[in-house]
Amino acid sequence: MRQTLQTSSDARPRIDLFALGGTIASVSKPGAAGADIGLTGEDLVGALPALGAIASVDVHSLKQVPSGDLTMADVLALADEIDKSIAEGARGVVVTQGTDTLEEVAFALDLLIDSEVPIVVTGAMRNASLPGADGPANVTAAIAVAASEAARGLGAVVVFNDEIHAARFVRKRHTASTATFGSALAGPLGEVVENRVRIFVRPPGRLTIKLPLPRPVVKVALLPVTLGDEGDLISTAALSSYQGAVVAAFGGGHVPRRLVTRLRTLNERMPVVIASRTFGGEMLRSTYAYPGGEMDLLAQGLIFAGAYDALHARVLLQLLLMAGAGRDLIARTFDEGMTHGGHLIVEARR
Repeated sequence: MRQTLQTSSDARPRIDLFALGGTIASVSKPGAAGADIGLTGEDLVGALPALGAIASVDVHSLKQVPSGDLTMADVLALADEIDKSIAEGARGVVVTQGTDTLEEVAFALDLLIDSEVPIVVTGAMRNASLPGADGPANVTAAIAVAASEAARGLGAVVVFNDEIHAARFVRKRHTASTATFGSALAGPLGEVVENRVRIFVRPPGRLTIKLPLPRPVVKVALLPVTLGDEGDLISTAALSSYQGAVVAAFGGGHVPRRLVTRLRTLNERMPVVIASRTFGGEMLRSTYAYPGGEMDLLAQGLIFAGAYDALHARVLLQLLLMAGAGRDLIARTFDEGMTHGGHLIVEARR
């Protein structure tokens, strides 16, 4: 479904809003046990007539699902729709969805869409039936950011609780707080106050991944390392249908020594990226030399995630493999992609 809310002035920027469902689209119905998804994008925007003072909003209700039901195929289709909207003149884009996979979707859009146009992802932690529902405020702030010239060139961002976060840094940090999204490495890029957008810092450079058509299906596993872990899942047999793996290791990149041989063997069949299960901070490279320490794992040929946390690393590895990147390019992208000073483009091999 599609609906346009026209403003009184043609000078207002056109913002395209893509609604995917989630808590922001959820309500409690009389007699029901709890909230369920029941609001379209048109419902979300129609309840906010003051948006007409900010922009002309063109609504696309693509899905009404919990964000845990979304797939990479859905994200790729969304990216295609956003590219089409930008080509047709949209000045900014807003995506509303559930928060469970919000940072993964935002990061994938950041990698896939090569444009200066603001791409803003938002949602809600309190459904529309609860006191203090945060969806209306988040949508209003997201529209303001998408319409702002100051937000151009930032890549995809997450706008939540009046804060603006770069997709490459942001994480969901709390199960219920309306301030759940934050960026441990860099903090927010800016904020929204009375619909005024203030950008305080800009992330360095951009990383874009261009995929071939038709797009290949690639599966990447995420394997956390735990106390007493025997590594049963770190095997070619357990991961026979996968093309890559991200290991959420201890601290700055450490595993029990009993897992080293398993990791080396698996890495011979597929790229294995070592990230941190702490979800914050740069991977170490030259501090600990004991078996299973980061120096040992690097010597075994494993790829380190740099400053990407495990969830972001999995999205990046999946898209790199879909683009046909080899091991050396994957390692270089993880090492340079987040802080590359220019525009780094990874393009599918012909």
